[in-house]
Amino acid sequence: MDELQVKARYLTANFIGLALIGSVFMYVVVVQVLNWTQAPFAGFAALEPGQARMLKYVFMALGIGHFFLIKLVQRILGAASVERLFHAAVVTLALCEAVSIFGLVLFLLNGNSMDFYLFMFLSLFYFWFFYPKYQDWEAQLRVHPPPGARKASES
Repeated sequence: MDELQVKARYLTANFIGLALIGSVFMYVVVVQVLNWTQAPFAGFAALEPGQARMLKYVFMALGIGHFFLIKLVQRILGAASVERLFHAAVVTLALCEAVSIFGLVLFLLNGNSMDFYLFMFLSLFYFWFFYPKYQDWEAQLRVHPPPGARKASES
């Protein structure tokens, strides 16, 4: 794959990442609209405080577990080719966004917007930390060049 194709795949991954970050901010709009139109919003489920707290802890454990899951996905899908880098980036971005969905679900069940914002900020931190960088793609492809690249450079 030549440099233009690598840039095209990277730009596609970048666009997907920006769209997923935008969706997190759309969740903020959903939370605020529900808070304003159904004030005081107590959630759609009649959860006891203990149930809501336990669900929050379970979702928080899942959200923190996503950090390690993302690291594992990046290691498994790694840099064998541009397509695998692209797939790893898309899966990584989806896992980053999933953390904010945990917060949205918790908000819809319990009505506590601070729970949503906690997960939203964790999700945005993951986006910041794991967002694909073109320089990283170039470095990984230099270390692990695609199989066809070696043959082309040897001739």
